[in-house]
Amino acid sequence: MFFSLTFFWTTYAVVNLVFLFTIWSSKHWPRLTRLFFLLLFGWAAWFNGSTVLDSPWVYQDYADTAVPLYRWFILGAFTYIIKPMILFIVVVQALIALTMLLKGDLFRLGCWNGLIFGLAIAPIGWYAAFPATVLMAIAFYRLQKNHDNTYLWERKPGPLAGARKPRHTPSTLVF
Repeated sequence: MFFSLTFFWTTYAVVNLVFLFTIWSSKHWPRLTRLFFLLLFGWAAWFNGSTVLDSPWVYQDYADTAVPLYRWFILGAFTYIIKPMILFIVVVQALIALTMLLKGDLFRLGCWNGLIFGLAIAPIGWYAAFPATVLMAIAFYRLQKNHDNTYLWERKPGPLAGARKPRHTPSTLVF
């Protein structure tokens, strides 16, 4: 059997540690954090898209650890709209991933969508590695505050990226 309690708790601990690291890296290494979220949400969109098309009923398992309101929804109305609902989530995840490449307002919008996404799935509980999704939301908030307003592939503007500082000689100083 693939699943065991040791595997579950090890994965749970690693995921939460990774998202604690993203909180720190969102300030100190925002590009690394952006790349991580690009890969994470891109993978999640692919995984959820292929899973919901192949076996949509697996999403009802999330009711096992969800708060009562979410459990009621997952076992009730959600059973009739699993595919369209998860496909909508797939589109949102893909857009969040895409915005990690961008800059300006689109990048900030992607961060806010990632923040809302993390908080929205937090009530799923253990199966969403709670509190990892809340930590992810905090990392997205810090990331949109600390980004350098460049595309992910652009070099960060600074003294090494382009123009040199003019040299001042005693004859060019103005008092």
